[in-house]
Amino acid sequence: MRKYLNYVIFGAVILVVVGLAVNHSRHVKSLVTSLVSGQPAARAAAATELIQTEQFMDSINGETVETRLGAVEALEVTETPAAVKQLLPLLKDQDKSVQARAIVALQKIGAKTPDNLKEMLAGLKDGDTNIRKNSILAFDDPKNGFGPTSGVVAGIVAYMKAEGGARGPGGDVLSSPLFLQKNSQTESVPLLLALIDDKDEGVRGGAIEALGKIGDKAAIPRLITAMQKDTPQTRRVAIGAIALIADVSGEAALTEAVGNPEDNNEARAQAAIGLGKIGTPTAVSTLIKTLKDDDLKLRSAAVVALVRAGRPTPASAPIPMVLAALSEATKSTDESTALGAVGALQGIEAPQTNGTLLVLLDKPGISDELRVATTKALGFTGNKEAVSKLLGLLSNATGSSDAVGTAAQESLTKIGPEAAEPLIAAMSQNDTLGYHVATVLAKQGTSVLPALERGLQTADAAKQRWIAVAMGEMGVAEVRPLLENLAKSPNAEVAFVAKEQLNRMGLTQIP
Repeated sequence: MRKYLNYVIFGAVILVVVGLAVNHSRHVKSLVTSLVSGQPAARAAAATELIQTEQFMDSINGETVETRLGAVEALEVTETPAAVKQLLPLLKDQDKSVQARAIVALQKIGAKTPDNLKEMLAGLKDGDTNIRKNSILAFDDPKNGFGPTSGVVAGIVAYMKAEGGARGPGGDVLSSPLFLQKNSQTESVPLLLALIDDKDEGVRGGAIEALGKIGDKAAIPRLITAMQKDTPQTRRVAIGAIALIADVSGEAALTEAVGNPEDNNEARAQAAIGLGKIGTPTAVSTLIKTLKDDDLKLRSAAVVALVRAGRPTPASAPIPMVLAALSEATKSTDESTALGAVGALQGIEAPQTNGTLLVLLDKPGISDELRVATTKALGFTGNKEAVSKLLGLLSNATGSSDAVGTAAQESLTKIGPEAAEPLIAAMSQNDTLGYHVATVLAKQGTSVLPALERGLQTADAAKQRWIAVAMGEMGVAEVRPLLENLAKSPNAEVAFVAKEQLNRMGLTQIP
């Protein structure tokens, strides 16, 4: 009897445990339901209970998108630091709508209290890319980010000091357009400058990097001191920061860095870019001298910097002073200097330097590399003045292996419709030139179709053939009627080429 009694007791215990588990499961399910529906107070209470029992994330994992969205809304209503902590993992939810809703919730409650902000800051150093990126958005989204509200700037700077992983993201937030538009630098810059005296090199470097991103020239004197007196690693970061700020007050420091072969080449390259942004005559002179440096990375950066100095924005006019300095540098007997100057002119795309480049092409004894670079520098939209010279180079091309001829072809293509009429006129000179010209016109696309149509009015059969080839290589629907008309030409060669191009395009051949 005792044995059976034990079985009964054991079974009863199992039933009680199962019953408790079922009741608990039902209770959790009811709490999840309350997250999604009901009055705000009930939703907040459900969220709070699930958080306190450490079941919040487990309870919504695997639920529908609608349920997870409801959970986010419930956390927003809750408005506690614990709610902020639960929202951070939802920034990496597999559904983008849940991520977006979590960002909105954090924007509303993430900085509502100091304790909320403390939890919010943890997202800046999170190892998950989505959590980190979306946390930054909660701070600095141009439309809805909470921005530099009370305590936020000081909180970010303090967290950057405490947590290495937050230094880069913290600097990104402090330098964001939203924060700068609200003049947060008046608070952040002094706080960051104070960190440059910290005993921890990582803290000093993080503060210096952030100051560079913010771009306040008031920081430059202290950055120069750090550059001159701190460790080599901090010096590199300070050079980069001064280069980012790019104020004339930092020109001397950047000039020293560019010319210092003991410095890291990445830091020297950053210094060169900074000088390009400063763009004074002395900065331009330094960059031109740098074009013959032994380090390829630095030389490349100097070219980019000279382009920036010569045309600060794509929409701005070229700077005459820079064009003059570069034009003079193309005459240098040092090959690297001349090549770098031509490379910069290629990036600036100024018609004012056509004369310099055309003269250089005719200069006896220049290297093939410099000739190719000069040819490329003539290729930019609307540069009709260079077409005649480029056609001459193209006519001397022996094929795709001829680097100068290939460069001329590329440049004529970039010039665009302005080159179409002279190109079409040259088509019938010989078949080699006709082929190269047809290739150029095909690459220019439908913008040259009007010129091609006018060219077809000629009785020159060779020109008609090569126009047909150009249209076939273009391969667009608009050329079909023109090719079909050419396929009926009384000239057998013209008709044959037109039919071949129609076949090439996969269109029905005309009998």
